Amino acid sequence: MDLAHTRLGARGDRWATSRGVLEVRTPAVDVVTRRFEGHATPELIEPAIRHLETLIASGLQPILFNDFELGTGYDSEVRAKLTAWHLRHAGSVKEIHILVRPGLVAMGVTVANLATGGRFLVYTDRSKFEWTLANALTTRITAGSPASLRAPSY
Repeated sequence: MDLAHTRLGARGDRWATSRGVLEVRTPAVDVVTRRFEGHATPELIEPAIRHLETLIASGLQPILFNDFELGTGYDSEVRAKLTAWHLRHAGSVKEIHILVRPGLVAMGVTVANLATGGRFLVYTDRSKFEWTLANALTTRITAGSPASLRAPSY
């Protein structure tokens, strides 16, 4: 299966096959958003895994926001591979938020969540998912040492 790659500015990438699309963005240094639609195959998820491993290797403990609402299905190898990855890296990822709609993908997320000890925060309400993402980004934008918040002296 052919995997097409497109750069989405300085902080994003898009991978596509004939069956599915995955967009990965890093809107803040430790916040990763992944939007998936269609059918997930092993070759489609590999770039997302490599991206996370690069962040972790740099010393970050990322917060993941996975928008799987438009996912229609996945190869069984995908769930097994992602579950195994999350088990191996349990302490390496700070939070894992996943938006799903009822169906096959939601069932797979539920099974993976059970296997990983309930580490995933699963949403079926887009507004709650988006609010949590916005809160994480706002916290990073407004955070800073008190010295950085003082007006400059002239």
